[in-house]
Amino acid sequence: MWIGITAVPDTKHVRPFSQTARNSFYEQDKRGAEYPVFPFDKKTWTQHVIDGAKIFVGECKLFWEETKEHFRNDPPIYHDGATENCLEKWRIGSDKINKEGFSDCNFFINDKGKGVFHGNIDITPPKDGNQRFAGYCGIKSVRKTKSFLRDDWYDWNPFTHLEMKVKGDGRNYMININMGMYFDVTWFDMYSYALHTRGGPYWQVVRIPFSKFFLTYKGRTQDKQDPMPRHRVNGIGITAAAVSGPFHLEIDYIGVYRDMTHTEETAYEMYTMPKEIVTA
Repeated sequence: MWIGITAVPDTKHVRPFSQTARNSFYEQDKRGAEYPVFPFDKKTWTQHVIDGAKIFVGECKLFWEETKEHFRNDPPIYHDGATENCLEKWRIGSDKINKEGFSDCNFFINDKGKGVFHGNIDITPPKDGNQRFAGYCGIKSVRKTKSFLRDDWYDWNPFTHLEMKVKGDGRNYMININMGMYFDVTWFDMYSYALHTRGGPYWQVVRIPFSKFFLTYKGRTQDKQDPMPRHRVNGIGITAAAVSGPFHLEIDYIGVYRDMTHTEETAYEMYTMPKEIVTA
């Protein structure tokens, strides 16, 4: 489960525009350029009313829970594997699902209430002339929202570490923390770091400082790094890739931890690139 408390937003971090070899200045959809824009204009006014009525009761219940949080002293629980709707808060993805390869995966809650992310990685690219590389699977939490589909964020400013209790298979995984930024040029910002697991029947507790996470944009590590804006966390994901074969990762919880002695903002050296140098 994830536990957090409210803190004052940190507005001192300003990051530059991310650059890749093929990115455009404008992004029309948060899912990427390969997805078409959702055709809102093709729906009639009556259809909008019908669609809104389907979610109205559920959103009212969520709004009531948000109201009660103001009168509670306990920190809110964001995700709990023991709840019935836990799986509804996660999405799976693979190159097979995206029609870019043959890797497959699944995510479920076992009889002990633990999350199990398992599947098979196949790095063989499809022979369609479009894909040169393949072999990835991942899970990702859904975008955090308030009632009536309002944007919301996890505020992790009071904390210094990401903590996970996992039981791995010896593979290396990638942890991706998604940012809920406003402008389209920042929609694909993620802070990533490796999760090293060991095989065997024993659980391991992993604590990774937020200062170790590095900024990526559409899978590319950025030359200009910046401390993670922890008050704008929108979700978290885990990716398995690159090495063919089966994988199995069991997750007890994902949480945050505060170490009063940890004062490092970022583990990476900052330097200014000359303006005449173009980086891809």
